[in-house]
Amino acid sequence: MLSFYDWIDAIRYRWKLVVFTMGVLALLGLLYVAVTPRVYTATSSLLLDTGAPDPVGDENGGGRQQDNRAVIATQADLVRSPHVSGNAAVLSGIAKDPRYIEQWREATGGKVAYADWLRGKMRGALEVEPGRDTNVLLIKANASDPKEAARIANGYARASVESQYRLRTEPAKAYATWLENRLKAAQINVDKSGKQLSSFARATGITNDGDLSSEGSLTAEVSTQLAAAEARAAAARQTGGEAAQARGDAEKSETVQRLRGQVAERSGKLAELQAVFGPDYPDVQRTRAEVATLQSQLNAQLANANSTFNSARAAQTGAERAAAAASEARLRGLAAQQRSRMLSMGTNLAKYQQLKNEFQAAQTTYNDLNQRLTKMRLQSAVPLTEVQVLDTASTPLVPSSPNVGLTLALSLVLGALLGAGAAIWLELRDPRVRSRIGLERRLGAPVIGTIALPRYQGAIGGRNDDNPLLLEGRAA
Repeated sequence: MLSFYDWIDAIRYRWKLVVFTMGVLALLGLLYVAVTPRVYTATSSLLLDTGAPDPVGDENGGGRQQDNRAVIATQADLVRSPHVSGNAAVLSGIAKDPRYIEQWREATGGKVAYADWLRGKMRGALEVEPGRDTNVLLIKANASDPKEAARIANGYARASVESQYRLRTEPAKAYATWLENRLKAAQINVDKSGKQLSSFARATGITNDGDLSSEGSLTAEVSTQLAAAEARAAAARQTGGEAAQARGDAEKSETVQRLRGQVAERSGKLAELQAVFGPDYPDVQRTRAEVATLQSQLNAQLANANSTFNSARAAQTGAERAAAAASEARLRGLAAQQRSRMLSMGTNLAKYQQLKNEFQAAQTTYNDLNQRLTKMRLQSAVPLTEVQVLDTASTPLVPSSPNVGLTLALSLVLGALLGAGAAIWLELRDPRVRSRIGLERRLGAPVIGTIALPRYQGAIGGRNDDNPLLLEGRAA
């Protein structure tokens, strides 16, 4: 059984066969390259900037955060759409190219609409590939003419940007038209509500936006004074307090204070005498009589003073009660007048505030519509899209198909494999011993010597007789 080294020796021995096979396959590869139509690929690229802030949008809105993969997939489908394909044919000038018109006639005989056929033709030459881990979309166009391939790729790039611009601006234009009609109606409403508010203000005399702070302050002050007058009248109407006050004034008189002191002094002395001599002692009885006399004088003086002070207090209380009642009645009338005035002014003011709120609401609606209309006009006019042309396609110099280098490399590799396989097959049919190692493997015994045969040189078949046979030996 042949080993790997025997195969290597066989391939080395039949190297001419391997080279011949490689040459034949290389010629076949060149023939394939020569007969295969040339296809040129031009590439343009689009940049999808989904995170850039919108200068027309909300200033506090920041960038438009979106899923980049979804955006790129959507944009790729948009590039492949029939609308973009037809627009790309127009922008690249292919739609008016006589060659395509002639191809359309030959292919369809005029039975299919030229626009539909051309869109299919354009889509057949298109390849859309998203960039790896980037926001770049590659647009590749294949054509037999390198200039035509570049025209198609650049036409698709321009059509994609224009389609994005239309998708952005056309809804904004339609919305702006609708807002203009709404704005006219809002302006009429503002004028109407403004005239109503002005006429009512002139009719009622309300100024300073109907400020009733001064009237409210006056009403509060009158109410405070009325509450105080009512409290004084209520206190004056209280009965029973005069007698107590009269008794208090009588107690404070000098005579009563003197007699009360004498009664206290004699009562103290009576207690001492009675404790020492008993109740029947003459001095005790005399002192008791003195205490009784002084107490009788005190009671008489208290009654007289109480009567005097009670009369004075009654007269004073009556005067205070009359004065409090008069003040209460006067302030009550002022308060009623002020409340009637405030009620009348409040009714007008409520109507004034209603008309004012209607005017402010109409003005707010108008301002909001005007702001949104300005924004829509800017959005429909500003040439801003999320898609921009990053690179334009240039005319390719080398065809993308067939690939000459790759074809020749594959032909040579395949020729080498076929040549090596043929050499091994021939070796299997007619095995030979080509080395000392192969001989040892076959015989199972060591080789003790080798003889180097004379080398051929000069003419083919000649021998070098000057070189003696060389004998090599080794130990067994």
